[in-house]
Amino acid sequence: MSDTPKSSFDRTALIESLVVMALAAVLYGVTYTFEKVPPFLAQGIQPTVFPRVILILMFGLAVIQAVKALRLTPADLAALKPPNSVPPIVFLTAALLIALPILMSLIGTFPTLVIFMPALAFLWGERRWILMALSFAGFIGFVYALFRLTMNVPLP
Repeated sequence: MSDTPKSSFDRTALIESLVVMALAAVLYGVTYTFEKVPPFLAQGIQPTVFPRVILILMFGLAVIQAVKALRLTPADLAALKPPNSVPPIVFLTAALLIALPILMSLIGTFPTLVIFMPALAFLWGERRWILMALSFAGFIGFVYALFRLTMNVPLP
C-alpha cells in the first residue's frame, strides 16, 4: 500500500474553468455594445437578454468546476508540476478555426465549409474519404435546409 494520499487537485479543470470564466466575463461586457431595438420588434425581450443568460450560466458552471478542482490537500500543494507542452495540432486547429470566419466573409459560407471540413478532418488524421464526403455533404445540406429553407435566413 502506498503512503501518499490520492491527489484531489485537478489543475486542468481549474485552468479550463478560469478560461471559461474570463471568456464569459469578456463576452458579457461585449453585450453592452448591442443596439437596443424598439419594443415592438423585440418580441418580448431585447437581443441582449439571451446571450447574457447563457454567459451567466457558463460563468456559474465554471465557478462550480473551479471549486470542485480546488479540493486541495497539503500533498497536492507539494505535487504541483509544470504542465506538459501543448501538441502542435492544437495550434493548427486554432489557426483553421480563426481562418474559418475570415474565409466565410471572403468567399461565402458554402465554399468555406467545403474547404474547411475536409481540411480539419485531414489534420485530425481521418482518411476514410467516402465516409467523410457523405458526412460533409449531409452536414452542408442540413445547414442549407435549416437556415435557408426552414428559417428563410440568407447565408453569406
